[in-house]
Amino acid sequence: MRAAVVDRLMRGYADLEAKLSQFVQAPGRHQGVVTVPIMMSESSVTLEFWAVAAGTADDRAFLAEVLGVPANVDDAYLLELLREEIHLAFDVFQRSEPGKQARAAYEAVLTRYDAARIQTVIEGHDAGPMVAECARLQLTCEPTFTRSLLLSPLQLAVARFADEGSATQVMVAGLTLQQLGSLVGHLRTLNPLLSNAQVRNLLFRASTDLKLALRKPLGDAEVERVQELAKQLLRLQAVEYLHV
Repeated sequence: MRAAVVDRLMRGYADLEAKLSQFVQAPGRHQGVVTVPIMMSESSVTLEFWAVAAGTADDRAFLAEVLGVPANVDDAYLLELLREEIHLAFDVFQRSEPGKQARAAYEAVLTRYDAARIQTVIEGHDAGPMVAECARLQLTCEPTFTRSLLLSPLQLAVARFADEGSATQVMVAGLTLQQLGSLVGHLRTLNPLLSNAQVRNLLFRASTDLKLALRKPLGDAEVERVQELAKQLLRLQAVEYLHV
């Protein structure tokens, strides 16, 4: 099973790298932002195996056999064993040389987007059916289980919790992937001079209560604030160009 999971992750990285590489070469198809609606987390990969096992009694029995338990174990125990196996496979992948190479190739594509001032926006966590299945079976759903393996400091991510992320890995709660992507596109319209790093910094500042040193979700007030910050920065940048 671990070999199958590692192969799945290798294919996931390769497919995404190919799609991103093709897209970045197509001018005019973006407004300085690209949303990446692809999830690759322990929970999403667990769901792929769990969905197959849920197909027939024979499929479920085969999964139980692979995991070394009787076919009549309850769903909660079987799923927990599957989760543990997926976690170990993720660890093997990230430590392996092929896994490191796949990650490096992916980061290289993101660097090209950064140089082109195209901000990629991604889901930080899986919120799909596996989360609901864990809740049904009364299993915990830790952030490490749902956190996307695709996260990179060069990306802007939708957070599961308001206190997630940092100045180096910016994650924003309170907006959907599409809403966050639209906001980034609007910021670029308000200030065409923004670099990707500046976009991420503006959103980090808008989603942080500096007085209380607390992270907060983006609501209407925060969205208005980040737009105003973008316009203020444009005025400062314009003055700087005049003095050069």
